[in-house]
Amino acid sequence: MKINTVTGPINSAELGQTLIHEHISCADWSMRTNFGKRFFESDKMAEIVSAMISKVKRECGVTTVVDGTPINLGRDVNLVRQVAERTGVNFIVSSGFYYQEEPWLLFRPEDEIFGLLLNECVNGIADTGILPGIMKCAVGDAGITPLISKILSAVARVAAETGLPIFCHHTVSSRNGEEILDIFEKQGVALNRVIMGHSGDTDDLSCLEEMLKRGCYLGMDRFGYCDMTLSLKRRAATIAALCEKGYDGMMLLSHDLVAYGGFAGSWDDYKDSKPEEKYPDFTFIHKSVRPELIAAGVTQEQFVQMMEANPRSFFEGK
Repeated sequence: MKINTVTGPINSAELGQTLIHEHISCADWSMRTNFGKRFFESDKMAEIVSAMISKVKRECGVTTVVDGTPINLGRDVNLVRQVAERTGVNFIVSSGFYYQEEPWLLFRPEDEIFGLLLNECVNGIADTGILPGIMKCAVGDAGITPLISKILSAVARVAAETGLPIFCHHTVSSRNGEEILDIFEKQGVALNRVIMGHSGDTDDLSCLEEMLKRGCYLGMDRFGYCDMTLSLKRRAATIAALCEKGYDGMMLLSHDLVAYGGFAGSWDDYKDSKPEEKYPDFTFIHKSVRPELIAAGVTQEQFVQMMEANPRSFFEGK
C-alpha cells in the first residue's frame, strides 16, 4: 500500500519504526508574517530539528515520523520537507483543523470546508505538490461544539473519499470518544482507520476499553508531557494492563513533542539554548519509556509491535 510523505509516496512496508504523533513546529503564521526573525527563523529551525531527528534515527532506529500539525496550528510542509531531505527520515503530514473556534470557519458551510480539504488531499498543499498522508481533527476541553462537529464531519467525509486515515486529538477525561467515533462512522469511516489521540492521559481502563471495543486505535502519545499530565509510571502501567487484556495490537506510542511551538518564550532564547542537545527529546520513548514499560510487564516484542507493526497495520487499514 502506498502512503504519502513529503518527499513522495512510499510503500507501507517502508515505514519501519514510527513516531505516530510529533510536531516539527507549531509557529503561528500570523506571528511569523508580522514579526519575522524576531519570532521564528525557518532555516535555523531546519538545522535544529534535523539534528534532533538524525539523533533518534541514529540511536533508536526510527525511520518515520507523522507530523500532526494541522492547517491552523502553524503547519509548514516546506520546513518538514527540508528536515526529511536532510535526515532521510520519512515524514507524513496532515490535513485538517485544530479545535480553535476559528472565525474563518465558523460561518462556512460544511460542504465548503470539505471542498477545501479534499482539494489539498487530491491536488497537493498550496503550490508544494505535497500530499497529506493523514487527516487531523481535534476536540478540546469545550467538547463537541457546533463548529467542531462540522469540522469533524467534513474531515471524516474527506477521509472516506480519499482513503486517508484520521488522527483525532481529544481530551480523554471528557469521555466523548464514542460520540466522536459516531460522527466518523456516520460519514463512512472504518474505525480501524482512526486513532483516538492522547488516550494515554488517563489510566481509566473502562474508558479506554469502550473505545477499543469500537475497533479504533489508541494514541498513547503524550510521553513528552508526563510531568504535566499522567506520570510515566502510571502511563506504563496502563499500557501493560491493556496489553495483558490483548489490546497490544491497537496502541501506538509517541511523544506529541513540539520542537518549537512559539506559544511562549523568546525565539532568540530558544535557538541559543542548543535545544537539539536537550533531554527529553524524540529519543525519550526508547531511552526512558521502554524500560518503564518492560518493568510494568510489556514484552520487548510488544514494544516493537507498537512502534512498527501497529503503525503499518493502521495505515493499511488492518
